[in-house]
Amino acid sequence: MKPVLPLLVGLLCSLPVLAHEEVTPFPKVVQGGVPMAGLTTTDPHGLTVYRLVVPEGTTRLTVTTNGGTGNLQLFVRRAVHPGYNGAGAPYSSRFPGTRQRLVVEAPEPGIWYIGTQGANGGYNGVRILAALKQEKGAAPAVTMNPPPGIYTGSATFTLKAKGSTVRYTTDGSEPDATSPVVPASLTLTADTTVKARAFTSKGAVGPVTEGFYQVHPAGDVRDLDSLGTVHHLASAKGGRHIFRISVPANQKLVVVAEGGKGKSTVSVGHGTIPPVGKPAKGDTSFVRSNNRVVIPETTAGDYYIAVDAASIYSGRTVMAYVAGDGADLMPWGIVLQPYVSTETFDPVSCEVQEGMIDAGERRLLRYTTEIRNVGGQDMVMPDPEGNPFFEFQECHNHYHFKGFASSRLLDMEGNELRVGRKVSFCLLDTNRWDRGANVRKKFTCSSQGIQAGWGDVYDSGLPGQWIEIDTLPAGTYQLEVTVNPDHILPETNYDNNRVVIPVTIN
Repeated sequence: MKPVLPLLVGLLCSLPVLAHEEVTPFPKVVQGGVPMAGLTTTDPHGLTVYRLVVPEGTTRLTVTTNGGTGNLQLFVRRAVHPGYNGAGAPYSSRFPGTRQRLVVEAPEPGIWYIGTQGANGGYNGVRILAALKQEKGAAPAVTMNPPPGIYTGSATFTLKAKGSTVRYTTDGSEPDATSPVVPASLTLTADTTVKARAFTSKGAVGPVTEGFYQVHPAGDVRDLDSLGTVHHLASAKGGRHIFRISVPANQKLVVVAEGGKGKSTVSVGHGTIPPVGKPAKGDTSFVRSNNRVVIPETTAGDYYIAVDAASIYSGRTVMAYVAGDGADLMPWGIVLQPYVSTETFDPVSCEVQEGMIDAGERRLLRYTTEIRNVGGQDMVMPDPEGNPFFEFQECHNHYHFKGFASSRLLDMEGNELRVGRKVSFCLLDTNRWDRGANVRKKFTCSSQGIQAGWGDVYDSGLPGQWIEIDTLPAGTYQLEVTVNPDHILPETNYDNNRVVIPVTIN
């Protein structure tokens, strides 16, 4: 069913810091005609969004990806982020491999978003290019090199537009003919929004190119939570980003720093910030690698993570997570991507027979649920036959575990307005989100469970993946999904079992 009412979802302050927010704090920037290499997903099925300015006078937009390894999907949408699996995107491409191409004829000028999403294991080392064909005589867009991102100490970059004079501002105003001409390079030492525009000798004026350069003090230590993710890291050669994560004893700590363009290394040490360079022979105080460090058994306390620039780099992502000696389930907020749909249900349909909906025309809030096992051990389910916690679903011809997940629609004060009826699920391996996890699926609906490093995904189009909202008026609400709400299944951590996102119904 296609959505009949648009719905805007903002993954903002209500989304816990544990959630994997691919486009926060701002989408990565793709500049017209400037290739971006080294695209890598830390989440094999994760959606990454890029921002592109399409100027006046553009007759064609062509977005291509190629190179590297793996599989990806490509989406393009104007003004609004494409959703998970391309929801809402009028342009989408999905072929095996990384070679994808989308063409938009006579694109409307303004902000466009490009989405790349991993498929069948994700992708690594991919190159993306957004080519803009312009009318003769049109002023080009300004390119920023290196692009906006999060820097330490200072950010030095250039602003260029072929055959044009570039003028810029740093006070939030739009550049005009009286704005200063950009120098050979700019250096910033504080958070700054830079706006630039090209002016040709024939009087043509280009679009405003805007970028936010975030600059942290050199040596600044930033705290990470388990499964916390920081995107858009950038640095000149020799620069260093430092993070800290508090870890209990006897856990597994995994740190990943990858993606983007350029080279960096990641070092992890307990108690103190790792020194620059390789550890000396016999020195076990810290571990260093190009992109992934695993501490198999932690000591209680703070671990420090240093990302060192072996060359100029940009677009890097850092993620760290702690896995206890057991299963740990959590809902993954970024995939919810809810939308409103009006549908008609037959009295003999499975959905009606199983009590998930009443017959007739119904107005639904549909959403995708992904439950990940972020622990160090598999979640292994018992034999369902004769077990009171399971029920046999005749329509599906297999058992469902009762009370596995619950969903509610709340007002902005947290008061319950609607409740989802689907609470029983079949647990199986769907999405291998951790590259270090077992590569083969183990669990199915016949032998249920979720491996460590895997997730179980229930797409929004499946039966029961909704909350009935009937005559609910337009407004802003909260969608809440909780896994294992009654703590029936043993986990090492129950604090991350709930996710809440704001939902605006137009």
